[in-house]
Amino acid sequence: MRLLILLTSILIFSQSFIFAQAGNISQMVYSQISDAEKYAGKINKNDLEEIVKMLCSPEFEGRRFGADGNTKAMEYIKAEFEKRGISKSNNNLYEQFFKYDEKYGINLIGLIEGYLYPDESVIITCHYDGLGTIDDILFAGADDNATGVAALAEIAEAFAAAANNNVRPKRSVIFIAFDAGKQEMTGSKIYSKYPIKPVEKTQILLNMDMLGRDDCGLKKNETNYVFLLKNDSHSPFLSKISDSINSIHTHLTIEYDFYKNRQVFDLFYPTSDHYNFTNKMPVVFYTGGINADVHSQNDIPDKISYSTLRSRALLVFYTAWTYANR
Repeated sequence: MRLLILLTSILIFSQSFIFAQAGNISQMVYSQISDAEKYAGKINKNDLEEIVKMLCSPEFEGRRFGADGNTKAMEYIKAEFEKRGISKSNNNLYEQFFKYDEKYGINLIGLIEGYLYPDESVIITCHYDGLGTIDDILFAGADDNATGVAALAEIAEAFAAAANNNVRPKRSVIFIAFDAGKQEMTGSKIYSKYPIKPVEKTQILLNMDMLGRDDCGLKKNETNYVFLLKNDSHSPFLSKISDSINSIHTHLTIEYDFYKNRQVFDLFYPTSDHYNFTNKMPVVFYTGGINADVHSQNDIPDKISYSTLRSRALLVFYTAWTYANR
């Protein structure tokens, strides 16, 4: 009888603890949003479009790793970061050099230092290189991955604007534009080995790749969606946090399974830079999925849905804000 009473007590306690955790997560999300809302307006649809179109212009030659156009793209991204308050003069913009196949690459890294736990971090990433120009044909790489770069720059601006108003995150927030994503994701491999903050203290990494198309939908005629792919063992509460944020602000259809097909998930999940961190920390891959123009000359800015791109960028921003301040 005593054993039965003890087991019943343990069960009741366990259930109470689980429900309390769920409640705390919702409370945590809602308590952080009021400050975040003040700066979310920095993520602007017109600015997103301007960055995508610029990166896809012939001047950047498709941003192929090791080519002049790729270097020009890096300099342009750096200038956009500095314009948004992430700059070398403030000691929060870094260039990480590396070598691959006798060519040099550069990871561009921005930092907002946390005021309470500076060694703990939230990382937001994308890759900026593309396929380049092949046989005089420009592969502009609008969705792959000028959209990710545009979202990264705008999210960085929102965090920088908050920091400039002394609304700093508790944990450090790191923004990384990886080079050599098309070369075995070498840029992200390099950062995983030589991070600016301890890998073991990273709260979560949020990666954006092919973020701007809405024509590879979950259901017929459904466009307002996002695929959110994660390593479940490391990020058990991510779905609840994302759902809470989404219900308030972005109103996207979130698909966590990638067409509800595990085989497709297993094929697609390793194809972007988050994968180099998946065994080290919680990671999330935000994407609009595979479209008919991926890796083709038809991946152009006019096919991007900039309102959808903004909604997805906002979801990443609010998620990063929540993890940085919880």
